[in-house]
Order: sequence, then structure tokens, then C-alpha cells
Amino acid sequence: MKSLLVIGVIGAALLAAGPAEARPKIGVVNMQRAVSETKEGQRAEARLKKRKDKLEAELHRKFKELSKKQQELVKALSILKPKERRKRQAEFGKEYEAVQKRALMAERELMKLKTKEMLKITKKLSRVVERLAKRDKYDYIFANAAVLWAPRHVDLTNEVIRQFDAGK
Repeated sequence: MKSLLVIGVIGAALLAAGPAEARPKIGVVNMQRAVSETKEGQRAEARLKKRKDKLEAELHRKFKELSKKQQELVKALSILKPKERRKRQAEFGKEYEAVQKRALMAERELMKLKTKEMLKITKKLSRVVERLAKRDKYDYIFANAAVLWAPRHVDLTNEVIRQFDAGK
């Protein structure tokens, strides 16, 4: 991140130095927005949401079952013998831990899927940016995450999205 900021500062310094014809041509792309606004990015987001909803429904069902078992256990505790009480509490504890573990695994699964999908799209977007840079003779194109401010005319995000969706 610091290196990107340094690159942005250097780029800004290059813009400020020298006559207009010696200035490098610089562009900026909001990659996060580009990923989320491309048709492929929106399809990926829909797939991730579908998977998330399915996992959440599964976990909700399991937590509901667990809550019912807990209520039953609480009612039964007063009439159970100490040995049976400890056994049932231990069983409930194991079930609770299993559900908690499944919730954690589901969260990790979603993060992994999202990272995989976004990385795939980002790589494709990078190729579009490279072609755009060569075609329009840009000297530098920065991700906007590294740029604190830039004039609107250097923002190439809409063009990158358009070209990506057009399959160029």
C-alpha cells in the first residue's frame, strides 16, 4: 500500500514538472467499482449471495434446533440425576461446538469463494487496462486506491467496464 502511495506521489510530481508536451499521460481506475459493475462481476456477486443465503439458512436451521434442544435440556435438568445431567450437558456442548465450527467453516468458505471470483475478474480487468493503456498511449494507469485525488478526466473506470463487458 505504501509503495502504491509512493508511486502516486511520483506520478503527481511528474504531472507538475515540465512543459505540457513533456508530461506523461496518466489514468486512474477504480478496480473495486469495475469488478462490481461489470456484468461478470454482478453474476459472480449473485452466485456468492446465493451460496451465502443457502449457508445462512442451513446455519439458522441448526441454531434453531440447538435452541430447542437447550430448552428441553433446561426443563429436564431439575429431574435428572447428576450423572445423566452431566452426560446431557456434555452432549449439548459438543453439538453447540459442532454448529459453531460449521458457522466458522461457512464464513471461511464464503471468503475463499469471494477472493477466488474477484481475483479472476481482476486479472481479466488488468488485461483490459493494459490494452487500453497501449491503445491510447498512457504512460501510467494507477488503481485509485493509491491515489488520494485525481481530476475526473483521468478516471478510466467507465471505459474499462465498457470494454470488459464488450469482451474487448
